Amino acid sequence: MRAQLLSACDICHICGHPNADVADHVISIAKGGDPLDINNLRPAHGVKKCPTCGRNCNGEKSDKLLSEVSTLKTSRDWFAE
Repeated sequence: MRAQLLSACDICHICGHPNADVADHVISIAKGGDPLDINNLRPAHGVKKCPTCGRNCNGEKSDKLLSEVSTLKTSRDWFAE
């Protein structure tokens, strides 16, 4: 599922920058998210970190909801492309 997700879009849903390398569970498995539901997955930066802002977005998010994580405000709408 990771490869399928990242081939469709590599824009990190946390920082909004390209080159995401992992699939993040929007609702963590620990909080009841379905590990097999592709609709619960979004691209994120992981071990390789974001080449633009340097964050390990998935590590910072951990098992929190996206609303509990500091997201970056950018001048570009990365999801519209």
